[in-house]
Amino acid sequence: MEFLSDDLHNYISKHTTEAPKFLNELERETWVKVVMPRMLSGHVQGQILKMFSCMAKPKYILEVGTFTGYASHYLVEGLAADGEFHAVEINEELKSIILKYWQKNPRFEQMKLHLGSAGDILKVLQRPWDFIFLDADKRGLLDYYELLVPQMPSGGIMLVDNILWSGKVVEPVAPNDKDTKAILALNAHIANHPIVAQLILSSIVSAHVSTPVTILLLLCPLLLF
Repeated sequence: MEFLSDDLHNYISKHTTEAPKFLNELERETWVKVVMPRMLSGHVQGQILKMFSCMAKPKYILEVGTFTGYASHYLVEGLAADGEFHAVEINEELKSIILKYWQKNPRFEQMKLHLGSAGDILKVLQRPWDFIFLDADKRGLLDYYELLVPQMPSGGIMLVDNILWSGKVVEPVAPNDKDTKAILALNAHIANHPIVAQLILSSIVSAHVSTPVTILLLLCPLLLF
């Protein structure tokens, strides 16, 4: 399913703040050397993440599913001076490319990489997460959500990537399509979760561009009296 034409997507990209030069290099290296490079966020989505981060000014940021670390650079833009950024990635082969470009970031000393299963890592890596970006395996998202929401302070922000799954959430689901079923279950669970306010942000996606942009679910835990 196409949400925008390539021409309109290119127009949006042209009128969005440019990425730093080293992130263009990271994007090129990802496309040349890494399997499934379309998983890279892209600079338009990156600017969305940056804006949310800068508005929230979080002390504790968590990214689950960092891939080659592209989105990390935008997420840390709003990180507090005494804050911590933690990223979880299951593919240990990506460590070298992640750290190669993280080291170019002025916030590098505040950035921590955790390699391994998110389900295992998140059980021990606990903070009062002000800002969370979930961009991991679809079948694990509901478990990660359940682990993380109780740790979030009131007013914290969680962004969940690609929860419309290229439009598959409104199409007939094949019996063996476990990813779409997992996303549908997550969306239904969140819609009925009494302690969060949620909003689906959708629009800027094209099926043919090199870096599909985002469809995000924005969550904000509410203060309960």
